[in-house]
Amino acid sequence: MMNMISVNPIGIIHSPFLKQGEAPRQGFGCTEKLVIEIYPQYHEGLGNMEGISHIWVLYWMDRADRNSLTAKRPDFNKPKPVFSIRSPSRPNPIALSIGKIENISGGNITVTGIEALDGSPVIDIKPYVVEIDCIFDSLNPFEKK
Repeated sequence: MMNMISVNPIGIIHSPFLKQGEAPRQGFGCTEKLVIEIYPQYHEGLGNMEGISHIWVLYWMDRADRNSLTAKRPDFNKPKPVFSIRSPSRPNPIALSIGKIENISGGNITVTGIEALDGSPVIDIKPYVVEIDCIFDSLNPFEKK
């Protein structure tokens, strides 16, 4: 028996990246400014974000292929299982990116460091907390050996 899951977007991303292939492969280091528009009914959940410089942004990659369990990047010799890489093509195309807050105005959060396409639905945002989120002794599966 399958459990039902219901997810309601809390906002939408306004981005200069309009179609697949325009956004950087990873958001880290991306200097383009994107605006996360939080819908009015969720504004209270923002508060003033005081003391928060970066946020985790979970968004739905609505234009990704949901029918593939393997994906190939140009630098891969062969396709790899999607759960071992960060391909947007996956059964549930949920993106997890860290955005640097540049500005907050009303229900709009301007960020850098996100690689989302314009119109991507936002599922959630959470503060990035170094003491919790940074694991210094983790393995790097993409490290060249």
